Amino acid sequence: MHTIDGEDATMTPNALIRATVTFVCLGLIGPANLAPQIQDSEEPPAVTPAYPTLAPGRADSPVYDRLRRLISSKPKARRKAATALAKGDPATLIPLVDAYFFAPREARPDARRLLEQLSGEQLGSRYRDWFLHVGGRQDLQPPPGYIAWKGELFSRIDPVYGDILHPAATVRLRLREVHSGGVPLDGIPAIDDPESVPADLARFMRDTDTVFGVSLGGERRAYPVKVLSWHELLNDTVGGQPMTLSFCTLCGSGILYSAVDEDGKRLTFGTSGLLYRSNKLMFDRATLSLWSNLTGEAVVGQRAEESARLRMLPMTLTRWDVWRQRYPDTSIMRPDPAAAQRTGYRYVEGAADQARAGVEFPVWRQSDALERNARVYALTINGEAKAYPLEKLRVERLVNDTVGGLDIVLVLDPESDAVRAYERGGLSFDTPGDGPLRTLRAADGTTWWIAEEGLAPEGDGDLLPRVPGHAAFWFGWYAFYPETAVY
Repeated sequence: MHTIDGEDATMTPNALIRATVTFVCLGLIGPANLAPQIQDSEEPPAVTPAYPTLAPGRADSPVYDRLRRLISSKPKARRKAATALAKGDPATLIPLVDAYFFAPREARPDARRLLEQLSGEQLGSRYRDWFLHVGGRQDLQPPPGYIAWKGELFSRIDPVYGDILHPAATVRLRLREVHSGGVPLDGIPAIDDPESVPADLARFMRDTDTVFGVSLGGERRAYPVKVLSWHELLNDTVGGQPMTLSFCTLCGSGILYSAVDEDGKRLTFGTSGLLYRSNKLMFDRATLSLWSNLTGEAVVGQRAEESARLRMLPMTLTRWDVWRQRYPDTSIMRPDPAAAQRTGYRYVEGAADQARAGVEFPVWRQSDALERNARVYALTINGEAKAYPLEKLRVERLVNDTVGGLDIVLVLDPESDAVRAYERGGLSFDTPGDGPLRTLRAADGTTWWIAEEGLAPEGDGDLLPRVPGHAAFWFGWYAFYPETAVY
């Protein structure tokens, strides 16, 4: 735990940078037909909205010049800047909170007094409380030049952020809610095209280890969570399909995306080191555009200008012994011991969670409909979002439902806690018994086999396709989908 002025300040720049392995995750959204500019909204929803726009501009106005002096090492310049800023627009609060994050210790009292004057609030010295305050201030829009200001400040952590957050960049999220996760670009190394081995050679796995199970193009592959919990991002090809597995450990959301652009060219991604609503922002290596882990949308840069969005693919979070028994022909990613040695990562189940225990980042929009870190299985279908608490699914095991006008069935495997969702084609399903879940029984008497690609009828007939979904912590899901239904 690190402190500033005697108070909890787990998000100071130096503390974050020192805590590289414990700070991860990001993401999100915006309009489709606007020229490069800043867009800011009171409520970034699950689909691309039309945001109020701001003049792009450069961070060379008197406001930003005074903010620079406010966090300088010169006491007289700080006091003079604070006096001038106190007479200005309350919207200065937004870039002021960013400045407060980077302010040296001797400059923080002046910055804090200015925060109190402009806001009329007494929130103390913790950066996170002021960050939450401006996040909830829907009456304020950042002054022109804000994107350049944000890029200038973040370039103190990594100069490349100044190139990503340049004055003409298209931005499809509330930029005020983007903050540093404590590492530079690629500071958490992604895994690219790892070696995989047959299941019977996986001596590095325990039966109870969890894996992300992938089935594409007739090929099965498992990825150990104990490895992805450290690296958080993986680029690979399975069954001839380029894919990216993005795992935001802060939100508990591991999501599989098809990693090809509109021309069919492969995309590869890395971790940007920036967060949005405690969710990781990844970047594509071709354009350095930022993308949301949770929605698959490009949110900053060239690909955001093009309204690019990744297609989610089905993936199963399950236990290694259960996956191996279902699919004896599976391969599994082999951990790279050299990478572990370079980084100090311990590829042991739960080790990464222990390393980041207690770490959390501020999210201003919250809901008490469920406990903050309750695990949910999350779906978005035809623009409609719904969350299914795993606690309920464990009891019911099977749910027939309709989301976004699509009839679906969700099945939880009691052996491994794995959840899969499928279209149900108007049928209603039930489980055949209390044992291992391999088949479902439809109300018309037919039997259907549970497969990765879909529900397969016993005998001839078409598959009922799999519906992509993923697990997440409730707070992380709600921050992006406040209109979500809860089962």
